[in-house]
Amino acid sequence: MPRRLIVPLITALALIPAGTAHAGWLPGAILDGPSPGVQSVGNVDFARDGAGAVGYLKNGKAHVVRMSGGAWRAPEQVDFVPGTTTEVKVAAGDGNRLAVAWVTDGMVYATVSPEASQPGGYVPAVALGGPGASDIDIDLGVNGAAYVVWQEGGNVAAARLQDTTWTRLPAPLDIDPAREAGTGVLRPKVAVSAEGYAVATWGERFPDGSTRVFGRRLTGLNLSQVPQDLTLPQGWADSPDIDIEDDGSFAWIVFRQHTAGLQQTFGRRLVGSLYEAPEPVADPGAPSSEPRIDMSGAGRGFAVAEAFGGSQVFGSWLDKDHLQAPARLDVLPSTIPTKPEVFAADRNDMAMAWRVGFADGNAIARARYKVADAAVGPEVTISRPDLGPVVDPGVFIGGDRTGNVVVAMVQGTDQARSLVVAHYDNPPTSPFISNSQSYKRKTRPELRWRPGLELWGPQTYRVYVDGVLIAETQNDRLVPATPLTTGRHRWQVEAVDQAGQTSRSRLRTLKIDATKPTLKVSVRGKREAGAGLRIRVTARDRGGSGLDHITVNYGDRSPTTRSRNTVHRYKRGTYRLKVAAVDKAGNVARKTVRLRIK
Repeated sequence: MPRRLIVPLITALALIPAGTAHAGWLPGAILDGPSPGVQSVGNVDFARDGAGAVGYLKNGKAHVVRMSGGAWRAPEQVDFVPGTTTEVKVAAGDGNRLAVAWVTDGMVYATVSPEASQPGGYVPAVALGGPGASDIDIDLGVNGAAYVVWQEGGNVAAARLQDTTWTRLPAPLDIDPAREAGTGVLRPKVAVSAEGYAVATWGERFPDGSTRVFGRRLTGLNLSQVPQDLTLPQGWADSPDIDIEDDGSFAWIVFRQHTAGLQQTFGRRLVGSLYEAPEPVADPGAPSSEPRIDMSGAGRGFAVAEAFGGSQVFGSWLDKDHLQAPARLDVLPSTIPTKPEVFAADRNDMAMAWRVGFADGNAIARARYKVADAAVGPEVTISRPDLGPVVDPGVFIGGDRTGNVVVAMVQGTDQARSLVVAHYDNPPTSPFISNSQSYKRKTRPELRWRPGLELWGPQTYRVYVDGVLIAETQNDRLVPATPLTTGRHRWQVEAVDQAGQTSRSRLRTLKIDATKPTLKVSVRGKREAGAGLRIRVTARDRGGSGLDHITVNYGDRSPTTRSRNTVHRYKRGTYRLKVAAVDKAGNVARKTVRLRIK
């Protein structure tokens, strides 16, 4: 059975003004374990539509746990090639598309689960590179194309996924294949734009022992002719990370720079084929390393780095195409490298997570969340204290376009390790009810609303009328079971997500008029052929909607009229004078007068 990521729905809530309940970090959920076979997390990635996966190692094999529709699926082993797997990475796309790459005995393999309404199977895995391969990275663009990069024998290699076919790029990415590239802190990273093209970054070691960071565009299976050196003068660089906007003309690469004996972290923005001036990720006076960056498709995001030997965490908000003044993010100094990670959503919410170690050997995961243009929220512990310490290599983070976030980690001892995920779950956006001014004639009218956005599973809707909960449904419309009285009512819809978080529509007025108008008809005059009969109609609305019109049908095939006072002449015979009064809600009162004309 699918594992739900949430607690049961709450069952009742008083009618309160429109708004949205505040989101927050939910307790960690165990996806696999406790088991001695659970080893480490590779990464976590989510598509814009809320589907995603965690890649991790278990018993020396690549495994994934996928989320779809707000539910975690059962763990899956994805590699079945002989040997021991040492790395795994996943990249998620809309429609449950999932690309997976891993390294087994120094060989790079990859597969893909094609787009489907529900998570499906994988195409047969293909070998992309090796032997001697390591340090894989993968990214998948919104159009479904993906790139994977890795180092192989001291060179940086890449392959592209189009539909379900993986194709290795024919040439290495590095500038000089004779130089060592992509190993250790020189490991390659890649980011894919909305067009389906990529920018890769890596480090190379020069004959004098110094290292430099480069960036290069990948267009289809072709490499740009002019790779760029991002390293600052009078120094050397390593540890690059990258993210790209939807428009592939713009990207950011962050890296560690060694200058005058001080290790610092900087970011440089790619505009077209040139990189702009460097900007600091951490406090320029603090030694820093392990920079990470993530941004929305529009280029807003956050960069983080560990400082002072990994004991602290610094970050810088990316806004208006520049890194803002760096600030410290943590309050608890760590005895082990914090290895911070960062995620930025399309609506400009951001989350940062890292690991904190203590002198007693315990290690916990901490996180902060930033809502759009607001200040960074408070620091909280997101690991489970009952599951043991957070183990190497630390935490990994990912999320969807609405700002829902997953932080994955392994907790426990060697004999009882668990794959754990903590969630930052945003409530659904508020349902919308149109502000109709018209009256409804039915006492059980169909009530309709437009659901708010919620990517992690179905919503339940509570419908309130005059402060009373009348029903719950998962549909976007409802017919009340109990008739409503004539008059004005106030109604509201409250959406509840799987975590019990709520958001409410605005209060709207519902007008019911189920009462027919009053109607009187008088006929005066001699009922003789050719004589003029005076017909007078008196009608009044009683339900509040107002009288719309009256209709007088003389019954002799002459034209009808809407006049209240008329004179009509009949021929000899018997007729039925029919009068109707209609209010604006559609209620109709009718009168029939039998006339015998001599």
